[in-house]
Amino acid sequence: MKKTLRKKFILFAMSAVTLLLAVLIGAINAFSWLILERQSDHVLHALVSGEDKPLQGDFHGRRPFMPPMDMDTIKSARFFMVHMDSDGNVLDVNVDQIFSVTSAQAARYARQIRDTAGKIDVYKYEVKQMGADRLIFFMDTTGQINTFVMVFTISSAIAIVCWLLTLLFVILFSGRVVRPVLAGIEKQKQFITNAGHELKTPLAIIQSNNDAATLIHGETKYSKNIRLQTRRLNVLMTNLLTLARLDEEAELPAETVDISGLISGMLPAYEGVIAQKQITVSAEIQPGVMMQVHKDTFSQMISILLDNAVKYTPDGGTIYFSVLKHDGHIEITEENTCSATPDSDPERLFERFYRGDNSRTQSNPSSGYGIGLSAARAIAETFGGKLTASYTDQGRLSFTARF
Repeated sequence: MKKTLRKKFILFAMSAVTLLLAVLIGAINAFSWLILERQSDHVLHALVSGEDKPLQGDFHGRRPFMPPMDMDTIKSARFFMVHMDSDGNVLDVNVDQIFSVTSAQAARYARQIRDTAGKIDVYKYEVKQMGADRLIFFMDTTGQINTFVMVFTISSAIAIVCWLLTLLFVILFSGRVVRPVLAGIEKQKQFITNAGHELKTPLAIIQSNNDAATLIHGETKYSKNIRLQTRRLNVLMTNLLTLARLDEEAELPAETVDISGLISGMLPAYEGVIAQKQITVSAEIQPGVMMQVHKDTFSQMISILLDNAVKYTPDGGTIYFSVLKHDGHIEITEENTCSATPDSDPERLFERFYRGDNSRTQSNPSSGYGIGLSAARAIAETFGGKLTASYTDQGRLSFTARF
């Protein structure tokens, strides 16, 4: 339990830290790229206009979050110019401010230009109209890209170091954080275990005294009700003790069990109540399905599913039960009609002490306490399986245990 809680705490804490760092690094680098883009746009516009002044539409003539532009910054830019006439002929090329581009390359770039501004390869361009002719300015943005890569690399490296330090801190202190939680859980399990064992004896005495009184005085509605309620309490205590035992994560001794034969042998026990409620049962049990399980605990899971089906299937309803092996999985399905399909999520049926229809369960003296399905799911997970629930379009409730 301690290891599981520590793992969950570490996973949750580091997921939150990872999300926070990812958002932080993403925001920093996106903002950095935006500033670099605006700065390069400003420099290119200054080159085209020949003036060292801000673009129109800024706050009081200044661009926010940008250093002031001077002529040294503008003249340090690497750029080239191409002069073209209205027919697209190159009249002049100036590559004095850049050494990585030849006149032929500059002319080839200019012939590809169709818009008044944009980007081609690593060069931003802007067109200045001079009558019928065009003067195209190209500015190299390699420095901008290198700056962004450097900021991204440094921020990512810092984020990784912070993540690793946080992971170390969380691992070192996770034991202290989960210790109070573990103490509370341990006290709760101890209370359930002690209460369960303490209640078993008086329940057995009540049951035996009631049986003796019935033999002497005959069956009455009071003795019948006492027997029913003591059985309910016995089932409740059994399920609670099972949950407490499984929560301790103690490994149960497993053996190879023919679950086909095991389940087939359990079905006849329900024939009486099935006949009384006029329920139609169809079973599809594939023979020879074997599993490595603890026989008694696995039988308890099957009993919970069958009890639940018989209790809550309305008179004249149907129950379908199957055990099938296919695609390397063993699938146990219990499906029964239900009086009404609730709007709630069927997963809530596995919550401890949750009952889907309070009015119906309270009026039904044989209804449970909402703990059986929680125990059934815990048992399935103990043996490496998963128990799920779903409502079908035909007003049926289906439970599927897949191993």
